[in-house]
Amino acid sequence: MNNIHAATGLHAPSRRDLLKAAALMPVGWAGAAYASDAPEQTDVNIGFVAVESCGSLVAAHEKGFFAKHGLKSTMTLQNGWAAARDKVISGENHASHLKYDQPLASTIGLLGAPKIPIVAPFTLSRSGSVFMVSTSMKGKLTFDPASWRAVLEERKAKNETFTIALPLPFGWHGLMYRYFLANAGINADKDMRLITLPPAQMVQNIRVGTMEACSMVEPWGNRGVADGITSIVMYGHEMWPNHPIKALGMRADWAEKNPRTTQAILRAVQEAATWCDNPENRPELARILSGPSYLNTPVKYILPTLLGQFDWGDGRKETAPAKGIGYANTVPQAREAKWHLTQFRRWGMTDGAPDYDGATQAVLRPDLHTQAMRDLGLPAPVQDLSPLTLWDGVTFDPAKPEAYATSFAINSLKGA
Repeated sequence: MNNIHAATGLHAPSRRDLLKAAALMPVGWAGAAYASDAPEQTDVNIGFVAVESCGSLVAAHEKGFFAKHGLKSTMTLQNGWAAARDKVISGENHASHLKYDQPLASTIGLLGAPKIPIVAPFTLSRSGSVFMVSTSMKGKLTFDPASWRAVLEERKAKNETFTIALPLPFGWHGLMYRYFLANAGINADKDMRLITLPPAQMVQNIRVGTMEACSMVEPWGNRGVADGITSIVMYGHEMWPNHPIKALGMRADWAEKNPRTTQAILRAVQEAATWCDNPENRPELARILSGPSYLNTPVKYILPTLLGQFDWGDGRKETAPAKGIGYANTVPQAREAKWHLTQFRRWGMTDGAPDYDGATQAVLRPDLHTQAMRDLGLPAPVQDLSPLTLWDGVTFDPAKPEAYATSFAINSLKGA
């Protein structure tokens, strides 16, 4: 067969020649350039709940970081954490602001729920939590668990209940309330009434007497104190410095199907988180969050907490920005996930020991976070494998999670 090209007079390559040449090309080569690394899906719906821990997601949208990485983002306000999770599971939202525990709970089928894997390769925020009580309890309930025991016994003697509102029954706040109260011999699930409310509704419910205590992320603690409705018994950072409070969650099968979109989201939110953690940007972040599409509350309630200004409502005040809410330390740490799993186990939310290592690896997917940081030219994430000690001096060794989970005298353990 004659392979002379009619127009140029040059020898035209045969199909065999082309196949040989293709075999020598770099992986990903497509003609004159590498195959596109553009997101498979450019339109993404991002869910969030109205608390300050949504900051980096809102900034990614409002400051153009999503757009920079090829995404057209739509922000969707959820009325609570269960709704935020459900919209991820249904696929209505492609990524969402979630309680740190929710991806773990969904993946392992906590409390007998269907097992729907959700990955959380990105910690959205740390600290920023408050545990607060009605002003009628000021001075009676303190950062000493024994004071709660005394009030509880008074209530029982009068045949009255003691109600605590939680953003989610098995979230960090609920687990930490149980942990705290158990130090005074209280099993909160048996001795108290635990209810679930969206964070933005808690202050008003304390005002009308629906409950005596609650916990959530700012700015609602600061607003309760400023409006004279509540006092803060303890801040989350007093119990666990730099604790993880929110995660960025996506259905595992969606992330697997859309790896470039997933990476674009992670890169955008990391850049937004860095912007949020610049002190010079905190006033602008407060203004953005105050808008009707987000927290819908005045800047005067938001900015102090972003600046690390703490007010317990009992005369004590402190300014310590390093203790306030932080966004840029996004590394998903295995020891933190395992601690939450131990508390699921301790309080009877699992039947027997969960797969601590397997669930942690499946949910955190550190490889996804590592890739995003590498693509941004940032240092490789480092896992902190050291033991973790909370305010009460009890140490958690992440290498021995089951021993820790079963070591507490106050518990609701189920199964072997």
